[in-house]
Amino acid sequence: RIRRHASASTALSCARNASRTRRSRTHSFDSRSHARDSDVSSSDSRDVTTLDRVRINHEAIAMKSFADTAREFRTFHNNSFNVALHLVTTPACLACVVAGIQLRFGDAWVRNIFWAYGFAVTVLTPGYGLKISTTLVWCAIVRVALVMATVCDMKTLGVIFASAYVGQELAHLATGEKTYQASYMDASNWPSLLVEHTFYLLPLCLDAVMHMRESFLSWIIAHNYVVRAKLTSAKEKASLKVIENFVTDEDPDRTCTAHWWHELLPPKEKKAFTNIVHAAPIQKMFADRFRPDAWAVDPIYGMNEIYVASAHHNNNSDTVFYMEHCDGPWSVYPFCFVYRCMLAVNENVQVETNFCHEGTGGCLSDGDIVGFDYHREIHVIADRPTPNKDRRVTMKLHYVVYPKCFGPFGRFLGTLAMVYNTAARRLFLNTIRPTGFWRFMAWMVLTVTNAVFNLEKYAGLNNVMSAVALYAIGQFIHPYFFMAVTSFTHYSMYIATYHCRGNINFGVFKRNVIFWKTLALSHLGYNYYINFEFDPISLAMLIGGYGLSAAAANALGIDQTYFGVELGKVEPNFVSCFPYNTIPHPMIIGSMVGLLGFHKMAGFRAALPYLIPAHCAFYMVHMIQEQVNDIYANVADKTKMVVTKKITSTPRKAASAKKTPSAKASPRTPKKTPSKSASRTPKKTPSRTPSRNRARR
Repeated sequence: RIRRHASASTALSCARNASRTRRSRTHSFDSRSHARDSDVSSSDSRDVTTLDRVRINHEAIAMKSFADTAREFRTFHNNSFNVALHLVTTPACLACVVAGIQLRFGDAWVRNIFWAYGFAVTVLTPGYGLKISTTLVWCAIVRVALVMATVCDMKTLGVIFASAYVGQELAHLATGEKTYQASYMDASNWPSLLVEHTFYLLPLCLDAVMHMRESFLSWIIAHNYVVRAKLTSAKEKASLKVIENFVTDEDPDRTCTAHWWHELLPPKEKKAFTNIVHAAPIQKMFADRFRPDAWAVDPIYGMNEIYVASAHHNNNSDTVFYMEHCDGPWSVYPFCFVYRCMLAVNENVQVETNFCHEGTGGCLSDGDIVGFDYHREIHVIADRPTPNKDRRVTMKLHYVVYPKCFGPFGRFLGTLAMVYNTAARRLFLNTIRPTGFWRFMAWMVLTVTNAVFNLEKYAGLNNVMSAVALYAIGQFIHPYFFMAVTSFTHYSMYIATYHCRGNINFGVFKRNVIFWKTLALSHLGYNYYINFEFDPISLAMLIGGYGLSAAAANALGIDQTYFGVELGKVEPNFVSCFPYNTIPHPMIIGSMVGLLGFHKMAGFRAALPYLIPAHCAFYMVHMIQEQVNDIYANVADKTKMVVTKKITSTPRKAASAKKTPSAKASPRTPKKTPSKSASRTPKKTPSRTPSRNRARR
């Protein structure tokens, strides 16, 4: 008995160690061990049976650490949309359970569960941030549950719980991510794994927020959707040669553009065109920009064409291409895209394609591809002095890109684009060489194109329609709803863009924040006017504050004011003129003084007591964000090093200059666009700490 007891104790210790490394080993013994110990006595066999039972029992009750569970859970929750839905459905399910316990068993049970679960989660989850956030969310859930218990019966709670649970499953289905539960349901101990999964679910969801591929903040930033690739394989080059030979044989008129639609091409050329549509570099180009597990990319064959540029344009529809313009009208269609991909079939050194907001461009030649949003991206073509040796032949490829979960909704945008393109194609062909009525229609094409361009460039149809929709919704919710939602949008964009800072369309970002900031200031001005009471101090604060802020913006320039340095679009330029040589942080101080000027007037303060404090709170959050993650710190350190080196090396400079030409090199940074780290030497030595000369919105 003593020997069997010692053997069982040793077996239990071994089972504990084995369960931490590899659970699958605990279900059975290695066959070689049975063969090796076949001559043991019957008492030892009983010991082996005891060891097996101990191991199995330990496997049934063992609980993995939170870190191990979280590591597995994250692989099934990478999509930010999926995680966002979990942050709704998981608290909803927990609130329904707590509310049901409240209805069935009373306050004492809820109180015990609240403290027991809160204490257990605090002890078992790592990191103070996760502990605090889980505790706060748990307190909020219980508070909501107590309210739900007063207005819902058990049947209603059951319906809400079921809806939230199904919604959680649909979130995985919509985003293409498998469920974590499905990963262990085939295991023999799945009940215990399900229990620990359920126990850890709330902190697991909060942990997933910090490990997603993309932050929630990326939803509101101005992404750069221009994509590029190049066809280089022999098969792709052969297909391009087929298209080029076809155009050469057709020999179209060089005085106007020529078009051949994909569906009307001869079989050989149509097959070559189709091969190019599905070329691997194009698929990779989209996969690098849109996650293949979450996004669908479908060709739109009805819009594809071969396009040959004309030698000139004379106030006809060809002139459109030499104007800044967007190609399609459906820019307000949410979450989905139609891409036009321009593919250069032959050599081109004359005609360049430029993207106005994105800020890049150039000549597409010999298999170069650039893809852009058909409905939203402003672009223009321009001629360089060097003429082409032959016609410029390009192919226009079109794709509809949409989240897989949207399915028919996403594909419908492709249908809308094709219908518009067909109608526009007929109008375009009739206005290439316009006479009579069609000359008027050509003028209409140019006029409408220019109007749409100006709207898209300076306001953005998306922004305008969003504001209109929010205003309409506010009529049914609350009189201040529209003002409350639109007053702080630009701050959110500042915070989100500064946080992400990768692959941003700089022009669209500036347009968006200026639009929403103008709307926010309009709210302030209108409410100041309707509640006006003469207050000279308030007026002085408004004029002085916003005057100072405007002077600071003028000194820096519009690009540096709006994250030009942070996004790597311009070089750091530390100015030393007014107001930066007089007042630290003039843009911040000016804006804050101006905001407080609104609040100073008694009538405004009585009507909207929380509006200005909310503005100031958003401003402070963004200021803290920039202070914590100050990209100018590296610039300041490098600037000091360069200045110190210049001062200490001055006596030797003349002598060394005679020996080597490299000694004449200036320590200043070459005039190139800085990298995203923005750690290059600025143009001028700042008169004070660089972070104090920062551009503040």
